[in-house]
Amino acid sequence: MKQRAPFRSAGGLPTQRECWQESSWGCRPGFGRLASGVSLALVTLALCFARLGAWADPSGPLTWGATVDVGSGGWGRMIALTNGNWLCVSTLFPSGTKSHLAIYRSTDACRTWTLLSKVAEDRRTLDNGELVALPDGAVLLTMRSLVNGVSYRLPVYRSANRGQSWSHLSTVDSSEGLGSLGLWEPDFWVLDDGRLVVTYSNEKHGGYSQIISERVSTNHGATWSDEIWAVSQPGGGALRPGMSQMTRMGDGRYLLVYEVVGVGNADVYGKTSAEGITWPGGLGTPIPCHHCAPFVTSLPDGRLLLTSCENQVSVSEDFAVSWQKITPPAWELGFAHTWPAVYGIRTNEVGVLVVHPTLKLRFGTLSPPPVWPNPFTQDFSGANDTLWTRYGGNFAFSDGRYLLNNTNTFGKALVGDGFWTDGTLEADVLIATPGNAGLMFRTTNPDDTGPDAALGYYVGLDTAGAVVLGRMSNAWKLLASAPATVPTNTWHHLRITIRGSNFGIYVDDMVQPKITWTDGTFRRGQIGVRAFRCNARFDNVTFTNAAPLRLGLQREGGQLRFSWPQNAWNLRLCVTADVESRIPWMPLTNQGALVDGEWRFSLPLPFVTRQFYRLEGP
Repeated sequence: MKQRAPFRSAGGLPTQRECWQESSWGCRPGFGRLASGVSLALVTLALCFARLGAWADPSGPLTWGATVDVGSGGWGRMIALTNGNWLCVSTLFPSGTKSHLAIYRSTDACRTWTLLSKVAEDRRTLDNGELVALPDGAVLLTMRSLVNGVSYRLPVYRSANRGQSWSHLSTVDSSEGLGSLGLWEPDFWVLDDGRLVVTYSNEKHGGYSQIISERVSTNHGATWSDEIWAVSQPGGGALRPGMSQMTRMGDGRYLLVYEVVGVGNADVYGKTSAEGITWPGGLGTPIPCHHCAPFVTSLPDGRLLLTSCENQVSVSEDFAVSWQKITPPAWELGFAHTWPAVYGIRTNEVGVLVVHPTLKLRFGTLSPPPVWPNPFTQDFSGANDTLWTRYGGNFAFSDGRYLLNNTNTFGKALVGDGFWTDGTLEADVLIATPGNAGLMFRTTNPDDTGPDAALGYYVGLDTAGAVVLGRMSNAWKLLASAPATVPTNTWHHLRITIRGSNFGIYVDDMVQPKITWTDGTFRRGQIGVRAFRCNARFDNVTFTNAAPLRLGLQREGGQLRFSWPQNAWNLRLCVTADVESRIPWMPLTNQGALVDGEWRFSLPLPFVTRQFYRLEGP
């Protein structure tokens, strides 16, 4: 019988006291002398994960649950009010008249909804409603208002009674007398300094099919600044960035996401800004697995959730640098114009809103990021790939092996920590039909669109008689190859050693590498399996992490410099004067700086004779 290494999740984490002594975590307190005659407890390497917990099933941090009906309509956007209630704006399309907006209210954490009010404009068509709650309790509503081919406006309405009634406040922008050059899809956001911004799709600029514009209000929407170009095709052209949505991330920066019609299937892109107003040029960075009408939200623990008309939900644990698809999705609808949106509803609960065919909301329970065992081992004896995320291809199980049946197609599956850097990856691989199959490492941003749709490395066995090492960057770059005998229906043991930018590739002979190579393009990511135009089997996939999370300390003059690897847990550096007493651990407010995949934080030398430090999860 196969022996499977147990996963260690919430129930198996060490307690705070056990943390001091569990050597596998590097948790023994270290003591030393900073200067002659000054005795000081330098640092405790205790990484306290008491609130980090179990994995969601089958992969990702969300487990989906109940659904509720919100109301009628072909569009929906929600907002939490300062009194704890929620509002949802929708578009109604009554027969024989122009569309108008309906506002629904929930007083029980989005479980039940009632119609609260309506907003209409004489002889004008309304859609794309967006709400924002101001700190003073007022609520603003914007939308696109048009007489098709004649007049396009982005009006703003204000409610002083939490959505029961509305009065016109201002107009963000208008397009009058320019034919069908319109304004669309406005989105509100309140910046950290209290200013209100709105981004929207704009067709008014000659030579540009569409851009995303932004305007700023310093008086709660009463007046608006000059136009800012947030996203545009360099030099102009037929591409159409639009459907923008903004959020403030846990590191203080702002993320803008949007579709670009004319690239793929309205592929989703993103940009970041320090203050939410100044944006880098160009179209931004593509976000994998998403197409058309994105929506993004930032969670209190620093993670980001994103959805789109692909009706997938993805998570980012590194402030939008990389994204991972969550399976299963909240709504298994495939690509459809459901205009989804995702919100944090309550502590550890989210909701995904769709039009299907009326407004529906599905709740999901949020789990913390997993604590991955070291080594991580999967032998598939349970005939499941829980924790793995599949991209393309055909997957099955047989006799405790993982089957990728990809003759004439491609497929890959990924697992593990997106912050894994150095270690040893091993697996048994059998290729049943002619083709190429093997292992991926340091892989992020995978997509379903192709075998090389990811950022990372791949080592493959090819039945033509070779082992290959290549770099995936949404295209294939062969780095090295070596002759190897790879008959079909024969098991081979594949090992990859990963140390900084140095890689060693071993096939069957674990003493003499087939390939040694140096490449520093990608520094971290998940591991995975892949098969290209063949049927392949995988077993005994193991990753031994050679760079576990530890708190480092150096003295630099009159400063203590702390460092720890970037990770998924949004850890805080905490301090106490006595670990054995009831003196509480106090978090240090400065988050530090992220440099080359490492958090760095400096403090003056303490005046007390003993000081203890540790990292804590949120």
